[in-house]
Amino acid sequence: MAKERVTVCLPPCAPDDLRPALAAAMAPFEYDAQTDRPDEEWQGEWDYWYVSSGGLEFTVRSGHEDDPLIVRDGRGEGRPPRPRELCDGGPKGLLDLDTGRRHAAEAAGRRWDTWRAFSALHPPSLPYSHFRTKSHEDPGAYPEHRVLEDFARQPVIRAIQDDPALDERFGFDPVGWFGEDRDAFVERDVDAVLPTIALLTLDGRWLSGGSDPYNVYFNEYVDSLPDDTILVRVLYHG
Repeated sequence: MAKERVTVCLPPCAPDDLRPALAAAMAPFEYDAQTDRPDEEWQGEWDYWYVSSGGLEFTVRSGHEDDPLIVRDGRGEGRPPRPRELCDGGPKGLLDLDTGRRHAAEAAGRRWDTWRAFSALHPPSLPYSHFRTKSHEDPGAYPEHRVLEDFARQPVIRAIQDDPALDERFGFDPVGWFGEDRDAFVERDVDAVLPTIALLTLDGRWLSGGSDPYNVYFNEYVDSLPDDTILVRVLYHG
């Protein structure tokens, strides 16, 4: 059991009707719900939930921070105040979905450029997957312990592992991570900005994520919605 977040898509409604609308949308996915169960093995997705972004806030379009349609979690006493430009949801047309994507694109481009400049100072290297595949294909001739040894022996990998700052910047397998072309690398980071681990669509589908194809679909789906569609971040325990 863990706490995760789902982005719930709702048709337009008045602020006073939001909580009932959320409850109605979430209800079919309650644990052990007795109605509309797809099969006997199905248990549901949650046992409790509440509105919460937890670092996945939406940005409010400038000038709309005080719009009554903006959804906020009603932070209680003792919780730090949140900048007015951040919120838990609202009509899509009042949310700025592009600034975060733009910042992610700029940052990803800089990371890709920095890696390419650094890796150019070393002989060409192979990704970790190359050595793993080699071991899986013939474990007798190429045992498991050789995988990490040969991967780490490459000059650029050795340089990164010897420097914690480089390791933090480039990660364990930068050859694989930065291996695609710049545009594809940037697009992957941009696609990861908005999605939560789950998406509840307007037509009542609960979609689970955690993959690049899911992130692509999440963005395409949200971008296709009418501007009056309400998007809300919900934390659920499941």
